Amino acid sequence: MKFGIGYYSLQSPPFSPRVHKELYAEMLDEISMADQMGFDSAWLTEHHFLKDGYCPSLLVTAAAIAARTKNIRIGTGVLLMPLHDPVRVAEDAAVVDLISGGRLILGIGLGYRPEEFGGFGRSLSERRGRMEESIEILNKSWLDEPFTFNGKYYKLQNVSVTPKPVQRPIPIWIGAFTEPAIRRAARIGAPLYVPAIGIIPIVKYLFDMHSSLLKEYGRNPEDFEKPLVREIYISDQKSDKIWEKIKENVTYTAKGYASWGSMVDREGNLLSDPNAPILYDLAREQSIIGTPEECIETIKRYLDELPVNNLICRFKFPGISHEEAVRSMKLFVEKVLPAVS
Repeated sequence: MKFGIGYYSLQSPPFSPRVHKELYAEMLDEISMADQMGFDSAWLTEHHFLKDGYCPSLLVTAAAIAARTKNIRIGTGVLLMPLHDPVRVAEDAAVVDLISGGRLILGIGLGYRPEEFGGFGRSLSERRGRMEESIEILNKSWLDEPFTFNGKYYKLQNVSVTPKPVQRPIPIWIGAFTEPAIRRAARIGAPLYVPAIGIIPIVKYLFDMHSSLLKEYGRNPEDFEKPLVREIYISDQKSDKIWEKIKENVTYTAKGYASWGSMVDREGNLLSDPNAPILYDLAREQSIIGTPEECIETIKRYLDELPVNNLICRFKFPGISHEEAVRSMKLFVEKVLPAVS
């Protein structure tokens, strides 16, 4: 069982505004601590043009993390691949992998917000085709020999990406929530990266689908990491009491996904109203909150009901202070980890 930290979105929510310079500095400090504490991985997440300053530049941020850490893997969860030039991503990823000594995980996803595609002059209808071509270009870029690529969206002649990364190839994970995207992950042999949304039955459905499709493509599901992101807040107060203090922080992510039309209810139906009261219940149900004993109980339930072997702990979610995040990290390592590892 592995335990990571993140994903870091570096948002400054309106109910608890922060200076982004401080958020980035705190993130680097927290991930440095996580590296020393023995966490396995640290994760970043990408979106663009949002008022709260959601992190738009993952590989630049990953390079800063690489320079501050020694052992922790650094993951993008996820980089919105159709918005980026694949050769540029291949180069930047190779440099991050070199700086980190071979610790990068390149998690990628399709993206879905029209505002982001419009901002980059890209068509939303082209995202699947660009994704497919980009994956092929990435893998060819890290090989020794030059390559030529003649696709619908990208045409390259005798390209040789240098320098080469430490990992050959850099591992690619796929962030996905729909059958076509999960099928893509299985077809290319990539782990499925599940974000911080979805209650246990929904997540189980996604993992089961991925495992079934891996078998369909002749792969053994046991060979793949099964990561899951959950928002975690550990306190000396029980969950019922602490919930009133942090419910807006925890629900902020769910409201964001709902406003983008990508939040799901208990039956897997899409929610598009960021003011829907059910979001508070869903956010609480899909988070790990309370005393160390309560968090141990919740994590054990996840491990009993899901094939998760990599729990990515989002201690620093929007509006949570550096001090609160560090306290949760320390309590996790001292009191929770011994009971669940």
